[in-house]
Amino acid sequence: MKKGKVFFAVLFAAMFGTLQAQTVIDFEDLNLEPDTFWNGADLSGGFQSKGVFFYNHYDTTWGMWNSFAYSNKTDTVTAGYTNQYSTAAGHGADNSEIFAVAYISSYSPNYIKLNGYNGGSVVEGFYITNNTYAYISMRDGDAYSKKFGGDDGNDPDWFKLTVTGYLGGSETGTAEFYLADYRFANNDSDYIVKEWRWFDLTSLGTVDSLTFALSSSDTGEYGMNTPAYFCMDNLTLSEDFNGTVEFNFSGINVYPNPAVDYVFVSERFDKAQVYDVNGVQVANATNDNKIDFSGLNSGVYIIKLNKSGKIHTFKVLKK
Repeated sequence: MKKGKVFFAVLFAAMFGTLQAQTVIDFEDLNLEPDTFWNGADLSGGFQSKGVFFYNHYDTTWGMWNSFAYSNKTDTVTAGYTNQYSTAAGHGADNSEIFAVAYISSYSPNYIKLNGYNGGSVVEGFYITNNTYAYISMRDGDAYSKKFGGDDGNDPDWFKLTVTGYLGGSETGTAEFYLADYRFANNDSDYIVKEWRWFDLTSLGTVDSLTFALSSSDTGEYGMNTPAYFCMDNLTLSEDFNGTVEFNFSGINVYPNPAVDYVFVSERFDKAQVYDVNGVQVANATNDNKIDFSGLNSGVYIIKLNKSGKIHTFKVLKK
């Protein structure tokens, strides 16, 4: 929470009574050696902090990851993909050591779940900044991405994070944060975020999960050119978490539900079959981690996943 908010909250409590409890996920409970990171290479499927689960997918074929990792790397000057785990600010929020790094892929789920909070919680927000790779790419341009603003600084470029809240599978709302914005009439107002800034999510109401999507003005034939990263710290929930939660990382999740165009699966499966309520197969997929729902009518569908000879069944609502 911002320092100003903390001051007025304490003042309010002193005048009128007890403050509502909060939980701040600052990631300092996650152990890291100096100048290192965790990116899911242990195939655990994610990590948890104070009752919140952060999804991670690691591809052993390519040695690549997506969704959430965590880090304490502080390199603010090295350009390129090899510096994907550093924050442009050079430290965590409030000069802390550990922070989360998100790499948002359109081919995989990107979410967190409030598993330790029955009935969900209001997420007040979190501190956000660019990672060094994305920051330098937007500032200077590189072999894949343009320099924001162009050579004369007048191109109306932007880079935006959209967070969507869910409660019981139903969407509660969306919130947006611009990690870079060059759309101002006065170029002096253009910016690329380098310091930690507060991203308010109270408009989403009570949620039990959040999804994340990045978009940019710099796109090409294969989608967004801007490196699809951001850094997070001090995720703040209005509820108090005092217990522990055991997560079953071997479990398979499908997301989102309700679905629109695609249903993503948290693990690559061998085969998926989709049936309508009359038992008629209407779609299928093989050796993938997503199922195309774009051609299906609105309604309830049953997904049967085959992974390593085991069948997993899910009910999904198509909007």
